[in-house]
Amino acid sequence: MTIRHLLVATLTGTAVLAPNPARAADLPNPIEIVRDGITLRYQSTPVATKPVTGKGPTKADFDGDGRDDVASLTYSGLAVSYSSAPHRDLAAKWYPGGAEEDLGAAMAVGNFNGDRYDDLAVGDGWEPDLRNMGYQVGGVWVIPGGPGGLQFGRAQHLTQNTPGLPGTPVRGDLFGFSLAAGDITGDGRDELAIGIPDKKIGTRKNAGAVVVLKGAPSGVTTTGARWISQATAGVPGAATADAEFGYDLAIGRIDKNRHAELVVAARADLGDQGGWITQFWGAASGVSLKKVSRVSGEQLTDSVNQRNVYLWASSIDLAIGDINRDGYGELVAGLPGAQVGMEVQAGAVVTIPGRATGLSAKGAIAITQRTAGVATAPKDDEYFGDTVAVGDVTGDGRADVLTSAPGEWARAGAIVLLRGTAKGLTGAKSQFLTQSSTGVPDTAERDDEFGRSLALLNLNGTGGLDALAGAPQEEVTGDTPGYGSGSITRFLGGYQGLGNATVVNGRFLNELAAGYGAGIAG
Repeated sequence: MTIRHLLVATLTGTAVLAPNPARAADLPNPIEIVRDGITLRYQSTPVATKPVTGKGPTKADFDGDGRDDVASLTYSGLAVSYSSAPHRDLAAKWYPGGAEEDLGAAMAVGNFNGDRYDDLAVGDGWEPDLRNMGYQVGGVWVIPGGPGGLQFGRAQHLTQNTPGLPGTPVRGDLFGFSLAAGDITGDGRDELAIGIPDKKIGTRKNAGAVVVLKGAPSGVTTTGARWISQATAGVPGAATADAEFGYDLAIGRIDKNRHAELVVAARADLGDQGGWITQFWGAASGVSLKKVSRVSGEQLTDSVNQRNVYLWASSIDLAIGDINRDGYGELVAGLPGAQVGMEVQAGAVVTIPGRATGLSAKGAIAITQRTAGVATAPKDDEYFGDTVAVGDVTGDGRADVLTSAPGEWARAGAIVLLRGTAKGLTGAKSQFLTQSSTGVPDTAERDDEFGRSLALLNLNGTGGLDALAGAPQEEVTGDTPGYGSGSITRFLGGYQGLGNATVVNGRFLNELAAGYGAGIAG
């Protein structure tokens, strides 16, 4: 979903594109916003558009027309295309000394002030702290939506130096490496959770922490901020070195009340039971530290009990949705590091049932590429489950799961739609799509990494949710070899699944060319 997966790629051995030669400073005549010594540069370009309206739920409607907009991270910044606003936005970041920075590596969409417009949070775990010798500590930008789309001039900048925000910035914290948004308090405004997975807790290096900020009429506020680590009273276990608590986050409704729940992944090593997923209940006062529950990769492996399937690294990508339509939200975990038979890092998608008593491995379902109905067999380093997006594509009232295998076919990449049923997630009637599939206007090529980012959004204002799949390393005519402009393929949803594919490549980015589709908000 976000380009923080580039770090995962480095750890797991997949290809990583070389740095982009076109950088933030190359934006012509940008408007500049300075926060904490760091400059946010943005440019709005007029485009021909016809105002539209839509119905049904939205996830990233920045201009308030009832249809979702498309915000994509590139390897240098952010590109936003609107369904109604008659312009396109490009944004990037710069700081003194001639150094240039990517805008971010994680995104979350939330309505933090409770108006009719969604807002965008962008996190960069490597952002420098100009008060502390320029060390990379991390930062988050929150950009409110409005009638003309995102309002960059009103952007908030959050760091651990921000008054009221817990913690002290330390080199390598990775503040903002992961983000999630949702209404934990049930007041109609979303909260923002910020992961700091490499935060030192006591003497434990890279133990990790999470900060949760409440929504308010003025947007995200540090008043009442909640700091959570595995050393916090009420949190199961203990802070351990290299656990990376906060490596990934999700917020969504698991029980049947109006409060969304917070779920936090810890990327522990194999000696610590294959990673942990911890659930916190939502409450009117914010995140509750009562009846906190968690499951490990080892517990999920034992519960699923599939021959030679080992669900390690249970912390890569999380989402929440009601897959069986029982009123409880299932937790969906994409586990690209899972071993299937002799195939290492073949990957899996696991669903954990929602229940009023909290998280438990009982009843978990694991889908792999050897599950009946799922095309192709599992292979080493395909990373099935690398990214997961959850929502109702088919229009039957049950959430479906869109996932990817960016390592498929020499990293050409593939996406898979798994259907929700009354019995839970299934491989039956799944859809396997590549850039060479019938009806997809492209060609599968080595290293494209189709599916590296995914989103399920309401793009046409009707029917089931529609899908976006990024291929950030896609090279098109005019690209410098090794510096692909990238592309995003759109599929419309319907009762038969995904179809009517169209593709947009990143050549329109000009100054921010390279890596379009590295991350997609939603």
